[in-house]
Amino acid sequence: MLAIVVPIGVVILSTGLYEVADFNRFLTVTRDQGINAVREDIIFEHVRFEPSTNKITVSLRNISTVETTVHRITIVNMTNQRLIIYNDTLPLSQSIIHLKDDTDIILFAKSSVSWTDNGKDYKISITTGRGNFFDTVVRPYNT
Repeated sequence: MLAIVVPIGVVILSTGLYEVADFNRFLTVTRDQGINAVREDIIFEHVRFEPSTNKITVSLRNISTVETTVHRITIVNMTNQRLIIYNDTLPLSQSIIHLKDDTDIILFAKSSVSWTDNGKDYKISITTGRGNFFDTVVRPYNT
């Protein structure tokens, strides 16, 4: 009887210890990712609408304590809710914002857009690799 109980007990004990260690690793990784997501903070320094072109330059600054990766950027015309830009394939040099660093993201609208209309507001939204989002509403001033 002892010859049967001991091997089965060792298998159950080792499996249980492995599962407890795996659960502990999961909690540690989840906690670290959650803490870093809370620490993430980006501000919009400047948005430049190039006159008579479809080019937009968005200047961002990372004011957080962790490195940030820009996953997606969208621009929506607030007057008619039309999506002007949806970009989730930024070049690596523009998508990673190091600590206390700034970067310029250069975008091109796919449709014919005139930035000389001062009466329209545009909402710029940025989603990071950790799932946070930052947005601002801007208005071109080019006339």
